Amino acid sequence: MIQNHAQFRLTTLLLAVACVAINVWLFRVGALWGILGLNVTKHVVIAVLCKNLGIDHEGSTSDPGSAGSAGPGVVEVGTTRA
Repeated sequence: MIQNHAQFRLTTLLLAVACVAINVWLFRVGALWGILGLNVTKHVVIAVLCKNLGIDHEGSTSDPGSAGSAGPGVVEVGTTRA
């Protein structure tokens, strides 16, 4: 059984600390700059998490148009659960 866990490395931790430090500095400059910095940080964190979890990986074999591609426990519109 393969489990897919996020692996946080030292560089990821340093990136998180840098984002927090930059956001603190931006909020000291001004509220608008701080909010913009939080928005950028949010996108960076989401991108790192998606990369670590392997979401939207190029090597995926599932075809989005194939039957049953919604995954286990998900019923697609117009189908019934067997």
